[in-house]
Amino acid sequence: MRTPILSALIAVLIISMALSTGCSNIKSPRFETVGVREIEHTQERTVYAFSVKATNPNREPIPLKQVAYTVSIDNQHVFSGVRSPETTLHTYGEHTFELPAVFEVPRSQLSGIIDYKLVGTTKYLKPGKLQEVLYESRISVPKAGFNLRGKIDVDDPDQD
Repeated sequence: MRTPILSALIAVLIISMALSTGCSNIKSPRFETVGVREIEHTQERTVYAFSVKATNPNREPIPLKQVAYTVSIDNQHVFSGVRSPETTLHTYGEHTFELPAVFEVPRSQLSGIIDYKLVGTTKYLKPGKLQEVLYESRISVPKAGFNLRGKIDVDDPDQD
C-alpha cells in the first residue's frame, strides 16, 4: 500500500525524469535591442518603445509568454513593467516586439544622448505537450534573461 508521501515522491521522480529527457537540448531564445522610438511626451513624462529582437536557435517553435523588465537611464531606475510579447518564435526564426517605458522625468531634464539599460526575464514555453502541462501547472517555467544597453538621442524623437 502506497502512502501519500511515497506517491508524491514517485510523481516528483517521474516529472524529474521527464524534464531531463526529450527537451534537454532546447536552447533559450536570445535577445537584442534594435531600436528605440519616442511614442509621446509631455512636460512631465516621456513614453519610449524599445524594439527587442528575439531569436530562436532551435528547430522547434518557442512561444514567448511574458516579459518582466526594468529600464534605467544614466544608471538610475526609471521604469518597471510586465508585458506579453504575444508571439511564437518559429523554427530558427526571429521576431521583433516592443516594450514600452514611461519616463516620469520632466522633459526639461532630458536632452542630448542618454545611456539606457534594459534588463529583464522572458518566460517561454518549451516544445511538447508535457512541457505545456508543466508550464500551466507552474512546475516548470523556463526563463531567458537579457541585459541590453544602448543610447537614446532624446532630441531626435524619430530615431530607431
